[in-house]
Amino acid sequence: MNGATMAVALDLPAPDGTIRFAFTDGGGLDHVAALVAAHGLAGYEAPTPAVFAGVVRGGPVLVLDIGASSGLFTLLAAAANPLARVVAFEPLGAARRALDANIACNPELAHRILVAPFALSSSRGVTAFFETINDRGLISTSSSLEQAHAMQVGPYVRREVGAATLDDWMAVTASGPDRLIMKIDAEGHEHAVIVGGRTTIARHRPLIFVEVLGGSQFGVLDAVLVEHSYYDFALALHELRECPRVSFQPDAWNHLLCPIEQVHALVTICDRLGLRIAGRRTHGSGEETRP
Repeated sequence: MNGATMAVALDLPAPDGTIRFAFTDGGGLDHVAALVAAHGLAGYEAPTPAVFAGVVRGGPVLVLDIGASSGLFTLLAAAANPLARVVAFEPLGAARRALDANIACNPELAHRILVAPFALSSSRGVTAFFETINDRGLISTSSSLEQAHAMQVGPYVRREVGAATLDDWMAVTASGPDRLIMKIDAEGHEHAVIVGGRTTIARHRPLIFVEVLGGSQFGVLDAVLVEHSYYDFALALHELRECPRVSFQPDAWNHLLCPIEQVHALVTICDRLGLRIAGRRTHGSGEETRP
């Protein structure tokens, strides 16, 4: 890292009280830390942190941070709910070292966080991983199992990493979570994570925060809506935008796929956060009104 690493306290105001945890500056090499320092935790990809913390709160929950990078959402989940268990999946060594450093700064949270040093995909085994390289030496936030995505970003180095499917991992590791919440930020590989987790989605019906880029395979995401009775909400600055189909939206890269039976609870959380839901086609009870 570039010089000494310093840690600061990050605060997220919330209706149930301020959420706080420590986060390092990554020695000046963590772009996520720089953005949070500039805009505050609430302003980082707003309103995603507030909505994420809102749904994590409330009883035992297993949170899977898939593509955890330096661990901002990993630590947010652990800090938001003292009953949350968090698993951070991160195959990139440099990002994982920053993640470990951030966890170490929060010893009161560390015992509820597990770091998984591999990727989630549609199949298991050793697979190609494309680490994007930038001219400032920053920790890559755009590395991917998708070569086409890396090529669009710029120079990259091909590496090999271990991969597992979500279904296999859940079958071996996670026994009967009360609730399951997933955050998937896999730089164009989100569809493969979903494919590898179809049984988990059908059985546990998690809330799924997912990054949707222009090159995403929307068909796989749309299949979740159709096959499992989910709704898609694009997380725009001042609203959640209910969408009939998943699509790239320049002002709302992060989406929340919500099972129909949890829509009413989500609406309540958004009301408390002062976020409106635009394009809404559901009753307050969460009953489906689609034709």
